[in-house]
Amino acid sequence: MSRRTIVIALLLCARAGFAESPNLPPQQLVAVERPRSWPLSIAASLLIGVEPQHQSNGAPPIAFGIGGEFLWRARVGGFVSLLSSEGTLVLVTDVVKGSKVPSLPDRISVPFGAAARPLMFLVENRDEYWARLLAGFGVQVGVAVENLRTSDDSQTVTGLHLAASLDVPLWGGPAQGGAGVRLMGRGMITPSVTLSASSVSEPIASGQFYAGFCWWP
Repeated sequence: MSRRTIVIALLLCARAGFAESPNLPPQQLVAVERPRSWPLSIAASLLIGVEPQHQSNGAPPIAFGIGGEFLWRARVGGFVSLLSSEGTLVLVTDVVKGSKVPSLPDRISVPFGAAARPLMFLVENRDEYWARLLAGFGVQVGVAVENLRTSDDSQTVTGLHLAASLDVPLWGGPAQGGAGVRLMGRGMITPSVTLSASSVSEPIASGQFYAGFCWWP
């Protein structure tokens, strides 16, 4: 047997050994599940929170809300929400440093505008938990229609709505469908409002903090 024949036989045996080696698994393709509405991603939320403003009786108003976001490929799109907070009691004798501290009115707020998940561009096709957590970071910019009222007075104003949120997945994620816990902070910039003979007022800038349930159908 010639030297050339021996070399060819050895190469063929080595190739067969590599092909049958259990230590070299075949390449695996991971398919990321998508919701039925894809490429449109829908997020619905149910929230409860507080409006931590300086006011007369020391207890921050409780806030409630529902909202919906409609994002193309879970990246950019729009939102609309219905939010409300209860007012505080009018305490006519409450004086701080020689001046009366006003109470807060009841608030019904309808914000709407643009929404985005800026980190989705980086992790859309990944299914690890850390990727779904990053995908849950969102921002909102829009218009807020605010109805401020007491038992005998009311006023409606419009202003700027700014919000940032983090959806912590319980299962699935914004691009996969599922559910999570939403944490959200919201800021409003509106004209100042005074109601009920100046005993109730709302400042130009105010904020709210929410926590609740988020569902991606």
